[in-house]
Amino acid sequence: MKTPQKPSIRRTAATPQLLAAILATGLYSAGAHAEPCRAMASVQQSGISANNNAAGGHLNQHIFGATPPAGLSQATKTLFSSVEEYTGFWNNYLNPDKYKGDAVNCSGSDARQKVTVYSVLKKDKIGGFNCTAANAQGVCTAKTSSQYSNIQLDFKVVGGQWILLTAYPTN
Repeated sequence: MKTPQKPSIRRTAATPQLLAAILATGLYSAGAHAEPCRAMASVQQSGISANNNAAGGHLNQHIFGATPPAGLSQATKTLFSSVEEYTGFWNNYLNPDKYKGDAVNCSGSDARQKVTVYSVLKKDKIGGFNCTAANAQGVCTAKTSSQYSNIQLDFKVVGGQWILLTAYPTN
């Protein structure tokens, strides 16, 4: 009587071409394991206005009194009224005891989230500006006041790490 044979399993190593294809399609990236963007140290640090330009973001393109990255302008953009106003928003958004809403997960290569001002700051609107003109360095020189009910947050992988790409007030 013949003994049954176990099926053989052929194991092959992934080829360099397969690995390159996986990396190129984004199936594996810095954000392959999704976690809330606000929980990532690189996002938290890049969300500080003074750090954002160097991290590769353009947050300062949307803060009155801040200098946008080289080659970008605040003209035609919506702006937080000051670095301090933005910082108050950002610190509350990072704090799960202050912002209890769903925080977007960072996965793939970018993520976006629009939050209400009320959900983060417990007030209906945040004051800010519409920039109507800027100087040669891109800094706003003429503006109109406005009130905004939402903040748009954009996150992106830059230089292999997740950052806050930008944030700006909107309606």
